[in-house]
Amino acid sequence: MPKKEKGPAGDKDLLQQAKQTTNEVVSQVQEQANSQVNRQKETAASELSTVVNAVRRFGETLNNEGNGPIARFAAQYGDKAANSLDRFAQYLREQDAKRLLDDVQNFGRRQPALLIGGAFLLGFAGARIIKSSMDAAGLTYNQPSQALASTRTSVNPGSQQQQPFNTNVSGAQQPSSPPPNPAL
Repeated sequence: MPKKEKGPAGDKDLLQQAKQTTNEVVSQVQEQANSQVNRQKETAASELSTVVNAVRRFGETLNNEGNGPIARFAAQYGDKAANSLDRFAQYLREQDAKRLLDDVQNFGRRQPALLIGGAFLLGFAGARIIKSSMDAAGLTYNQPSQALASTRTSVNPGSQQQQPFNTNVSGAQQPSSPPPNPAL
């Protein structure tokens, strides 16, 4: 039986094929990531446009119904905010992902506190959106059930009796009489 010898040419072909396969996989991953980023950019820009429209409607309502300088000032401020948000939404739509990332990094170097604050606000807004989505879907996190609330107790040191918490009273709870002091 003849034995196959691998030579330098066979190794180079195998290496070249591995490089080509790797390049194809990397290219596919980059295309998918770019597509996902573009979808997310468009979603964010659309959401911002919704906010812009709401702010503009609010400003129009203040102009039409509001009397006084504070209402006019708030309407003007809202209009300026809506214009700025509209420009930002347009910027998101027009820029590619690499340029957006570069701009965010440059902004973070120049204004790190604002970047961290903005990230916090985005996280807070995201949490509120998720919570409102869950509320709309009927998956609310209510107060503890009445059965659970009625089993909660407060233990006073030096006293043998336990007092249940009153979770059914709206507003502040009224203090109960203090436990007897055995030292007196």
